Amino acid sequence: MTEEDRLLEALEKLRRDKHQPWRYILFTFLNAIAQGVGVALGATLFLAIILALLNLVLSHLVGFPILGYYATELTNMLNSAVRHGPRHH
Repeated sequence: MTEEDRLLEALEKLRRDKHQPWRYILFTFLNAIAQGVGVALGATLFLAIILALLNLVLSHLVGFPILGYYATELTNMLNSAVRHGPRHH
């Protein structure tokens, strides 16, 4: 018996859900929910940081004559979107 065969046999002994498919389905389902929540929280945090940095940069551009108007409008739109959420058409 090779080392690989012994390793595969040991792994088969470790699998508790071999004869309990519902246990496997439950833990797989819970794992998928945890991953989905993690992705959602991570994306929300990432986008919040990006929007905060963008808002900070644009607020410093308000003093420029040409870019100031557009930066102010974009900052107002971002602040409005954060306060009121997305608009549904």
